[in-house]
Amino acid sequence: MPALRALPLLLTFHLAGIAAAQEPAAVQAPEVQVRGRAETEAVRGAQPAATLTGDTLRRSLSNTLGETVSEMAGTHNSSFGPGVGVPVIRGMSGPRVRIAVDGIGTHDASSMSPDHAITVEPMLAEEIRVLRGPETIRYGSGAIGGAVEVSDGRIARRRLDRPFAGSAEGRYGTNGREKSGAVKLKGGTGPLVLEVDGFFRERGNLGIPGKAIDEAAVAEQFGLTGIPNTTHSVPNTDLRTHGGGAGLTYVGDRLLLGISTGSIENNYGIPPGGHVHTNTPLLDPTIIEGGNVRIDMQQTRHDYKAEWKPGRPWLEAVRARGGSVDYRHDEVDGSRIATSFLNRVNEYRLEADHRIGTRLSGTVGGHLIDRNFSALGIEVFVPPTAARTHAFHLSEKLDLGPVTLEAAWRDERQFMDPESIRRGNTVSVFPEMTYRARSAAASATLRLGPGTRLTGMWSRPERAPDIQELYSFGPHLATRSYNIGNRRLDVESMRRTDLGITHEWSRGAVKLNAFRYEADGFIYLENAGTFYDLDSRSIRPRCISVGRCLPVLRYQQQDAVFNGYEGEFLLRFPDTRWGAFETTFFTDAVRARFQSARLGDVPRIPPRRTGVEVTWFRDDDWTVRLRWTRAAAQSNPGLNETATEGYDLVNFSLDKRFERNGAFSYTVFVHARNLLNDEIRNSASFLRSFSPEAGRRLEVGVRADF
Repeated sequence: MPALRALPLLLTFHLAGIAAAQEPAAVQAPEVQVRGRAETEAVRGAQPAATLTGDTLRRSLSNTLGETVSEMAGTHNSSFGPGVGVPVIRGMSGPRVRIAVDGIGTHDASSMSPDHAITVEPMLAEEIRVLRGPETIRYGSGAIGGAVEVSDGRIARRRLDRPFAGSAEGRYGTNGREKSGAVKLKGGTGPLVLEVDGFFRERGNLGIPGKAIDEAAVAEQFGLTGIPNTTHSVPNTDLRTHGGGAGLTYVGDRLLLGISTGSIENNYGIPPGGHVHTNTPLLDPTIIEGGNVRIDMQQTRHDYKAEWKPGRPWLEAVRARGGSVDYRHDEVDGSRIATSFLNRVNEYRLEADHRIGTRLSGTVGGHLIDRNFSALGIEVFVPPTAARTHAFHLSEKLDLGPVTLEAAWRDERQFMDPESIRRGNTVSVFPEMTYRARSAAASATLRLGPGTRLTGMWSRPERAPDIQELYSFGPHLATRSYNIGNRRLDVESMRRTDLGITHEWSRGAVKLNAFRYEADGFIYLENAGTFYDLDSRSIRPRCISVGRCLPVLRYQQQDAVFNGYEGEFLLRFPDTRWGAFETTFFTDAVRARFQSARLGDVPRIPPRRTGVEVTWFRDDDWTVRLRWTRAAAQSNPGLNETATEGYDLVNFSLDKRFERNGAFSYTVFVHARNLLNDEIRNSASFLRSFSPEAGRRLEVGVRADF
């Protein structure tokens, strides 16, 4: 990777600048925060914003971003094998959940199809925030269901408190013999801060408790039996990924200037039951069941940031943020590239923080995204499309002592210009589309005492349809489906109401949230109950062979209602000579139905969860955690979808921290997931009938901070 090869030169240049620097170093707090027992992961999320950072983040780290945040209240993971994990917030994911790195979107293809991985490496994250409140309006219509903001620290927020700092981590997991590691180095005195980082991960096939394919579910959905199956492992689920980057930041008293670059490469397999494999062109296919389809992905991104604090009473800060992303992934069918997806995006933000008096403050900003998407090869089910989005947003906060009022508004316009596609002797022509999405939100927080807070929120966000929802038309072999877009789709809007209460005291905390989302024109992918036959190239009412037919999935738009809640109760016990204990009881649920009784339930919704977590601390050196989660059966899977059974998930972690000379420490840890080796069929996953989640896995590792 060019960025990594240039790191030694950048480091030499930067250290030379440090030696010549005249400006004294400002003493600031370290950038990585470590939360104490008062803010453990047990209390991190019943409110509209939740944060993972420090030791809490380290204990939650997993292969994917979706699995890393899956223990947060109201947040789940939608998997497509061990290489793909997409966050699901209150039952919504994909084009409704915006994934951003320091304010700029990842701009991968994860929102377009469930088999595409997110280009975020959790091991390099310094903070992960899950947002569900009015703040999501800043991120645009792609955050109608929420946003996940990742901070990687490449562009520094503050100066270092010493000339050199960093961290290094190595892990080994028994499931798939997984090996992973990451290193992060920071250097600088005075106003300059240089950060470099890198990571790698590789693993073998996914280990599972029983059979890969749920034969009863496939028989129900496809009407077929006698399908080839595997036991205790899922073939073609190995992965290899690596990447890294660097950033250089000038942190002055009133001016911050930063630039960073990074790249990631990821090669992972699609479970055999999750795709169809061809060894001849699609127009005349010969199907080989259990083929070897892989995703070979590369992304390079450059980020820029400028922030100026003019010191005026009415103008607190002006920020400019920009990023350019060059993304490509090839879907490799055996030894050849079947399809290539390319996404080239430039995104820019300009924002100003203002204050009027001592009570009123806010932010005004503009947002621009230029996107060029294309798919090349035999599996072109989406046309090359140029899309532009520009928006204006405003948010205000009024502090009235015990009451805080907030309001936000956004006006967004989206233009899409697709090209025509040639299929054999025919040419498909797609119309240009223009949409306007306007969103508004308001919230009120009442503080009843030092530890008690009531929050009420109302919002009406809108979302324009995405490229694949409008223009899809054809077989997508990686997801073994035939996708049909809908050019009659209109803007999707929601009326969201959220009520919450938080009460904290010295020995515990209670957090409760209840929400209701009323969606007007909810866009979803419906299973039509018919099949596309690859031999005759026609749609048929039944499947003749599971390897030779594709379920027809079509984008539809209907009104829907989402109701749900999240709750956590934390109890701290008095300290003893053996240490301190905390116990947390938690639960969350979402029920999503279409308002038309004929259509029933919204598909791919996570199940209700309840559980308990016990944590033991001693002298800030030992931390032991045992967490049990009971997930109910998902008996409301949606039209032409299959139900999933309930399961018990037991996770365990042990961390021992060692201090050396104050400036150096290291932590040895043992993490175990799915200790009961339960079979888990993820109801939010398109792949649930063909591949369960990982079976029992033990992970050991060491992390050093210096």
